[in-house]
Amino acid sequence: MRDFPIYFSLDLMRIVSLSLFVVLTACASSDQSALREIEKQYVTTYYDRNHDGIVDFELHDIPGAADAAWALSDTKFRGRYDVRLKFGYAFQREKVDLPVPKNVKVTSGKPPVFTTR
Repeated sequence: MRDFPIYFSLDLMRIVSLSLFVVLTACASSDQSALREIEKQYVTTYYDRNHDGIVDFELHDIPGAADAAWALSDTKFRGRYDVRLKFGYAFQREKVDLPVPKNVKVTSGKPPVFTTR
C-alpha cells in the first residue's frame, strides 16, 4: 500500500479559517456602519393632506438620491399610519400599524410623491 503525503496541516487550516472569519466579520461591521451613515442622510418631511391639524403622511428621502425614498401614510385619516410605501425601482407597499407623530413641523402643500390615498 502506498502512503500519500499530506499537503496541508490542521494548524494551517485553523489559521486560514480564523483569518477568513476575521475578514468576514470586518466586512459585516463595515456594512453596518455604512448603513448608519446612509440613515443619517435621510430628511423626514411631514404632511397634513386633509388639513385637520394631524400628520397623515411622512416622507423619508435623501436629497439628490434616486430610488431611496420611502413613506408612511395614514390612508384612513384616523391618526395611525396604516401603510408603508417604498419608492424605488420596484414600488412596494406593506401594511403597518404605527401612531402618527405629534408636535412636529408640518410642511404645507401636497407631498411630492404619489400617496396612494
